[in-house]
Formats: sequence, structure tokens, C-alpha cells
Amino acid sequence: MASPNEPWTVLRLLNWTKAYFADAQLDEPRLAAEVLLAHVLGCGRIDLYARFEHRPDAEHLATFRQLVARAHKREPVAYLIGEKEFYSLRFRVTPDVLVPRPETEVLVSQAVAHLRSLGRPGQMRDACTGSGCVAVAVAKQVADAEVLATDVSPAAIEVAKGNAAAHGLDDRVRCRLADLLDVPDDCQAFRQVDVLAANPPYVADGDDVAEEVRREPAQALFAGPDGLDVLRPLIRAAPDHLPSGGILAVEFGTGQADAVRDLILETGAFDEPRILPDLQRIERAAVATRRHDAGG
Repeated sequence: MASPNEPWTVLRLLNWTKAYFADAQLDEPRLAAEVLLAHVLGCGRIDLYARFEHRPDAEHLATFRQLVARAHKREPVAYLIGEKEFYSLRFRVTPDVLVPRPETEVLVSQAVAHLRSLGRPGQMRDACTGSGCVAVAVAKQVADAEVLATDVSPAAIEVAKGNAAAHGLDDRVRCRLADLLDVPDDCQAFRQVDVLAANPPYVADGDDVAEEVRREPAQALFAGPDGLDVLRPLIRAAPDHLPSGGILAVEFGTGQADAVRDLILETGAFDEPRILPDLQRIERAAVATRRHDAGG
């Protein structure tokens, strides 16, 4: 990034990088450019707009150049800067966890609405928690909620613990190693919860995914030939972990809505699921209430 003709101002850097990323077909090239430059300059993205004529020094330019080159090679921007915004909160992320995505925020909204409707302190289980973004966001929104966040990855649990502590919630968000809906010995109070949420692996093994996504942990992405190898046992076990009136909220992949609906209804324990779209109007999540006549 050098030019004999004009200086590298913030505005010129953003414009050049946006075009560079767009040519490589990166998602949201302008956003990626802003996130990287704001990180290098130690400011917020919005602050860049008041600094368009600012000329970063040589050290900042060199650091920015390195990050841009790595992003151009499809390293996720969130991994490059070590954090990602989710539900208006900042979360530390590493290559050990999925990058939080806006479509997953529907799980938070549904959990928050249900917990607030209880008229008492509620409990939630966040299975396949990854970075802990869903668990932490819910606890942040519902001041009296207690949350158990679990994952099969020890590295992911460490990231989740750090995020809970960073938001001052380690007293209400317990992060534990567990397979699917297994209940850790020291968390028996969460054997049944008011909300069971999960963003499990759901990409089919043969599906073509973006190069950036392939940089994320495969264990958290892929789930067998049809992408349902984790959703099947999770949904089948869910009724044992919810009382009457409790809700199950799960995220799923494109084209899986009918299969997930059928899995939920096959348990015989839930009312007709609501299938909810993401911001792109793609069916993305199922929310089902445990029937009052199904025990529990």
C-alpha cells in the first residue's frame, strides 16, 4: 500500500480495501475493511467517519497491510482481531469456536421473551455453546436468569468462561464440559430448565461452504451426510430436560426446516413448532413448547 501521488488517509484505505475485498468476493467488504482498520487504530468503527483525513503512521499501515493480506486469503476477520459483536455485545473468539453470526440472535430473542414471561427467576441450558455468545447475551438481558452453557470442546468452554467473566456474568453463567444434553455432576439443578437452546453443528458433510467458514472448527460445523447427526439425538432427548410449558429453541441449516419439524413432533412432547426466518428470510430456527399434557 504505497503511492507516490497521494497519502494513505483513512478514507483512501477504506475505499481501496473495500475494492480489494470485493474483487476477491469476500462477504461485506466495506464492513471487513472498517473492522480491520478500526482494530489497528484502536477506535470504534463509527470513529473512522470522523477521521477520514487522518493519515495512519507507518507502523499502523504495516499492521493493517498484514491483516488485509490474511483476510484476502480467507482468514475470518473475527479471528484476525480476536473478537466479534453479537447482540450488541463484544465476544472474544478464537479458531476453537464458531464465529457468532446475526442469524443466531433469534435464539437469544426467543429465550429472553420466554424467561421474562415467567414472572419468576428462570433457568436456561445452552447446548453446543461455543463462544458462549447465546448464554451470555440471554443472561445480560434477563437479570435473574441462571444459565448452564455446555460444549464437548474443552477449548470452547475456556473461551465461553472468559466471555462470561468479561461481561460480569460468571456468577450466573456456568460453563461446563458436557456431551449434548448430559448434565454435569455439579449442575443437577439444571436437569430441567425453562429454556433449552442450541446452535449445534448442522452442515452436511458434502456441502460446499465458503473458504472462511472452512477455517472454523469442523467439529462445530459438520454433522453427517444430511447435517442432522447432532440435531436428531438432541431433539429426542430434549423432552426429558423441559417441564410442561418450557421451550426448545434450535438453529438449523438451509433446507432442514421440514426435517427438524418432524423430529420435534415425533417426540410426542411438543406443540406444533414455530419455524422462524433469519435476517435473510431463510428458515433458520425452530421453537417448540413442551405440551402440558405430555408430562414433565
